[in-house]
This record gives sequence, C-alpha cells and structure tokens, in this order.
Amino acid sequence: MARVELPESRLKLRKRRMYRRVALLCVVVLVLLGAALVGVSYIPALRVDTVVVHGVQTLATSSVEYEVQQALSGNYAFILPRDNIFLYPRQYLATKLVRNYPVLGSVDVHAADFHTVVVNLVERQPRALWCLDEPHCFFMDESGMIYAPAPTFSTAVYVSYFGTTTHGEYFWRFLTPEQFPTLSALVDALAQKVPTEKVLQVVVDANSDVSVVFAESFTLKFGLHDQGGDVFERFSLALTSAVISAHKLSDFDYIDLRFGDKLYYKLK
Repeated sequence: MARVELPESRLKLRKRRMYRRVALLCVVVLVLLGAALVGVSYIPALRVDTVVVHGVQTLATSSVEYEVQQALSGNYAFILPRDNIFLYPRQYLATKLVRNYPVLGSVDVHAADFHTVVVNLVERQPRALWCLDEPHCFFMDESGMIYAPAPTFSTAVYVSYFGTTTHGEYFWRFLTPEQFPTLSALVDALAQKVPTEKVLQVVVDANSDVSVVFAESFTLKFGLHDQGGDVFERFSLALTSAVISAHKLSDFDYIDLRFGDKLYYKLK
C-alpha cells in the first residue's frame, strides 16, 4: 500500500499563522505591561523615605530604624525595589525585629501614607527571673518567655525561678504559656497569705514538684499539676492547723502539700 503526504490546506496554514501572531502579540503585551509596572514601582512618590518608630522603652530608636532601612534596601530579583510602598516586606520586617530584639513582645508594621512606614513596638515587661544559678539570671515575661540577661540586683526585686526550659518559636521559655502564668499567680497568692514573709525562689524539679522558698528558709512544697485553688486552700488550712500555728513558720524546714489531705512537715 502506497502513502502520499498531502499538502497542508491554505485554511490551516492561515490559522496557524494567526495563532502565532496572537501568541506573539500576547507576549509583547505582557512584556510591555511588566515593563510599565516596573517603571511605576520606581516612581519616587511610591518609595518609602521615612520610618517612624513608636513604643520604644529600652531600645534605641536609631537601632530599630537602621534594621528597617536595611530590610528596605535593594531589589527583589534585581528588578523590583524593596522600598516601594506596595511591595515592602511588611511581615519579614516584623519577624526580623522580634528575632533580633528578644525584648520585643510584638511588632506591628504598616504604611501611614505612600512614603512613610510606621513601626509600633510593644516591649516585654519583666514578671520574674529564670536562673541557671545565682547570679546568672534572665528576665521572663508573663508567659514565661526568657528574653534578656538580668543585672545581679534584680534578685532583690523579682522572684527567681529554677527549672528546665524548652525552646519556643524564637527563644527559650520556662514551662508552657499556660503553666507559668498559673504558677506565678499561685505563688503571689500564697505569698499574700504570709505577708511577713517574702518569696525568694521557686524551684520546679524534673518530677514536676514545686518548692517555694521563703525568706526565712521555710519551704512550701506542692505539685506543678495540682489545681491552684486546691493548693491555696490546703495551705490556708495548714496555717490554721494546731501543729503549724503552734510554731513560727521560720521553725519549719518545709511544709509538704503534695499528698492531698495529708499534711507533712519537718521542723528545723
């Protein structure tokens, strides 16, 4: 059987040429649009030239401004400017500042107008200290985030916590965001029951047992996972019991609340 290749019809040939022209036209239009967008992105009226920083307490404003200017310098893929008000790396800036300055609890970056970027900062407030050993202590915020070395005199102002830490999203933390606020609130409540005493240290060991050390070397023990209300109630009852009220708290080595309704203690 013989086979003969028929010539392409004129109609098909015209369609093919038309498709090629349309495709070429689309490419040209896209290139022109891209070039126009690139050109518009370099218009001075759309470029960031002012950085305003709010909320600084312990940081230097100039340091934050420098970090922002560094993030705005250069281009994306050597084409689009990073300081264009519609293209500047807002989320990257916020993340970078939090990572570079652990004292920052939150960062909000937004455009105030077509050439001004505003950076609102919220610095962490010290709630307590976490210590490797005294005097090597660090500030912790209300969530247990460890964020900055503490000067030696801080142990006279804040309660010192001891125990293992875990690595959070960016920094180390003591306990979990749920456990530390609960524990610190309980420690404050327990301290108010003995206004003549001052809490010096709180130690959480590997078995999740908590030892609250008061200034007169009296120690209160309970479990980390015990309900705070139950611990507070047991301590209140212990203070009114005959055996405890018959002595000064400074006469005790420890009072142990880890065993439910049973009270254990040791005199010095």
